[in-house]
Amino acid sequence: MKRIGKKGSMRFAAAAVGGVMLAGMLGGFAPESASAEATDVDFARALQYSIYFYDANMCGTDVLENNRYDWRGNCHTYDAEVPLDSTHTNLSESFITQYKAILDPDGDGCVNVEGGFHDAGDHVKFGMPENYAASTLGWGYYEFRDSYVKLGQDSHIETILRYFNDYLMRCTFRDEKGEVIAHCYQVGDGDIDHAYWNSPEIDDMDRPAFFLTGDKPQTDYVVSAAASLAVNYLNFKDTDPDYAAKSLDYAKALFSFAQNHEKQLSDNADGPKGYYRSEKWQDDYVWAAAWLYIATEDKSYLTDAMPYVDYYAPSGWAYCWNDVWSGALTLLGEIDLAHPELDLQNMYRTVQGKTQYEDADFWLQIEKAIDKWMTAYTTPGGYAFLNQWGSARYNTAMQYVTLVYDKYKNNNKPSAYSDWAKGQMEYLMGDNPMDRCYIVGYNEKSAQYPHHRAASGLTKCEDTGKHRYVLYGALVGGPDGQDKHVDTTADYIYNEVTIDYNAAFVGACAGLYAYYGTDDMHVTPDFPPKTGGADQGGNDFWVDAYAVDDLRKTGEGVTKITALMRTDSVKPKTDLS
Repeated sequence: MKRIGKKGSMRFAAAAVGGVMLAGMLGGFAPESASAEATDVDFARALQYSIYFYDANMCGTDVLENNRYDWRGNCHTYDAEVPLDSTHTNLSESFITQYKAILDPDGDGCVNVEGGFHDAGDHVKFGMPENYAASTLGWGYYEFRDSYVKLGQDSHIETILRYFNDYLMRCTFRDEKGEVIAHCYQVGDGDIDHAYWNSPEIDDMDRPAFFLTGDKPQTDYVVSAAASLAVNYLNFKDTDPDYAAKSLDYAKALFSFAQNHEKQLSDNADGPKGYYRSEKWQDDYVWAAAWLYIATEDKSYLTDAMPYVDYYAPSGWAYCWNDVWSGALTLLGEIDLAHPELDLQNMYRTVQGKTQYEDADFWLQIEKAIDKWMTAYTTPGGYAFLNQWGSARYNTAMQYVTLVYDKYKNNNKPSAYSDWAKGQMEYLMGDNPMDRCYIVGYNEKSAQYPHHRAASGLTKCEDTGKHRYVLYGALVGGPDGQDKHVDTTADYIYNEVTIDYNAAFVGACAGLYAYYGTDDMHVTPDFPPKTGGADQGGNDFWVDAYAVDDLRKTGEGVTKITALMRTDSVKPKTDLS
């Protein structure tokens, strides 16, 4: 079953499901209005919890070392040993032969692309949302670092940022001159992966690796990775200069690859197969160039990017994996304020060849985008709604943009824009007609059935049983245009959770705490709670059994029983004797 959203967003369900709209079962539709108790508003706790979604989606051989959940373990370790051939990769045999020493330096016949994060409730590592999530999380830390530090969340977010960017560097293969010859942008096949509903630790499926090369340069993939690594440099340059320098070196190399090869969309790739098809590369190109200028103050990055700037684009959509124009123009506005000597507006007009052009104030376009969001997309309950597929991701992304706007244009103080963002977040926290919180585990009103294999502990997404683990901080897809929502695991429209949904949400929580944080807002101590898993003395395995069908009506005189084997261990035993 396909998930198709606007702007080319497409994601398949994590399993073939029936009866998606289960309105009468677990969530149902609320009446047009619902009496709600006072909304529990705590931006400190929301920020703390929001980061934990990434622990739940961590992949690779170092999950146990870096993860804060006792119910997650190493998984897809075989991504470190993808057979280097034209069957398990999209590389030609001639390319493999030419660059084998770079792709396979230890000569074991495999290429290492382990690590990174699962996309959603599924376990594919898709390039565009992976890169977007990495750069957006980095942007949030860059702009509102003080919130993370004050609340003691800086160590956690830095672990997540390192895990993202270490993966991007591992997936980038460079020759002796430091030039990029290949970059892995996807691991796993969505058609194969989405046919399963199980925990990642016990996945055993074919996970091919897809690469961009000089023959298939795919600009949006390569520059979006460069953007994340550039902001990673800025976030670590004062605390870990060697690591920061390495990140910047890779960012420059990836952007140089894009500069020196044909500009091309990932839509031409053979890997995505309809998943996350990008509509343009220009926004990612300008986004990356702006970050590289901030990191290096090399004016050539701006000169190179200006011909591709779409000045009016931010009002067309929201900041998201497939449209980072709001982010790109916000960065250009930041640069313009910090370096008036560049005369960035005139640079834009000159490079674009538009001498008779309205004043190219990049902040003006952000203002227009925010104004449109505050007025054009409102539901009856006052929620800014853009699209059914992940409405909360678009909403929180534009919350974040408004908060950054006030940081630079309102002297780091809240305005009517930030007040709007605060109201929208309060809606998502439970002040809405459904009387429901769309942040898993945040309070008693929270959605309880996110579409997530690892957290569910279920063997099929249609199972209406209680989830084994709480997916703290996950932002579910959210309400529709009439403020309605269905809280069922099988509903991947209302209850999808993804690394791109949470990315700007984390930064928005940090910004809201910076502007509206109070003394009675606190993080939860001794978090996350222990689950009683195998390492804490719990049972390794248990069996759920239930009657599937009464066959006595057929005259056979028997009842069919289904028994499901389940585990709470991150390292399931292979010998059950």
